[in-house]
Amino acid sequence: MSSPAATRTPGAPDGGDRPRREAEITFLRLVPGDSAVHRLWAGTKLLAATEVAIAASIAPSWLTLLVLACVVGMALLVAQIPLGAFPRLPRGLYLFVLLGLALDAISSAKPVVHLGALPISFGALGDAVLFLGLGVVLIVSAAVVGWTTPLGSVAPALARLTRPLRALRIPVDEWIVALALALRCLPLLVDEMRTLAAARRLRRHEPTGGRRRGRVVVEIHDLVSTAIVVSLRRAHDLADAITARGGIAAISSATDDRFGWADAITLLLVSAVCAALALAGRR
Repeated sequence: MSSPAATRTPGAPDGGDRPRREAEITFLRLVPGDSAVHRLWAGTKLLAATEVAIAASIAPSWLTLLVLACVVGMALLVAQIPLGAFPRLPRGLYLFVLLGLALDAISSAKPVVHLGALPISFGALGDAVLFLGLGVVLIVSAAVVGWTTPLGSVAPALARLTRPLRALRIPVDEWIVALALALRCLPLLVDEMRTLAAARRLRRHEPTGGRRRGRVVVEIHDLVSTAIVVSLRRAHDLADAITARGGIAAISSATDDRFGWADAITLLLVSAVCAALALAGRR
């Protein structure tokens, strides 16, 4: 994984510049390791993440949040995922979440507690925190799959899982190829956007007066033109790589790992936990 880049705080003097880590997406980057989670079949991890999402959808409760958080946390510990693998999100996202929680707190959902003249809705605030926690758990569970699974193993695993759908004449192979290409292109897109942003910072200056608007138009034109050129180059390189490996048909027909005892035990445990949560939520 690449080391985080440091930028200078705008407006600070040269002697008082402080390094600041940039926002970075690291969900689809493999964290090298040889843990039990890394050795699982890719289809097993996809099925487990799907079951966790279904359980959270059927029985959204505090018990579900606690149990699923423990399951995902155990997967993180077993896989030995470092804290540096977690993405660095922009500060505006945290402010947006706090604003949403503040708006929920002033609603009229019971129970409502009055702090002086200010009513606080613990009902709406509790529901917001619950669904926010479930969303975070689901995102982290999907991230665990990305951190412990090579991108090249996803398409063969999906091809094996969706094999029964071919009897219904559903275009499964086309879907798998499109998904595999999207998964492979997303990290490339993130890297290219980071490179363009770094290049813009290097050539950025602060125009004054009427030149500011014209400079903004020129920068937008340069960024769009550069993005188009880089995208065409990346697409050409990707097409050459796919052709050298046997064409598009080789993506869905590639061989993957075998389903072993560890996969069966993992699926059995996750399925039992999710089924128990679903039954508890219906009572």
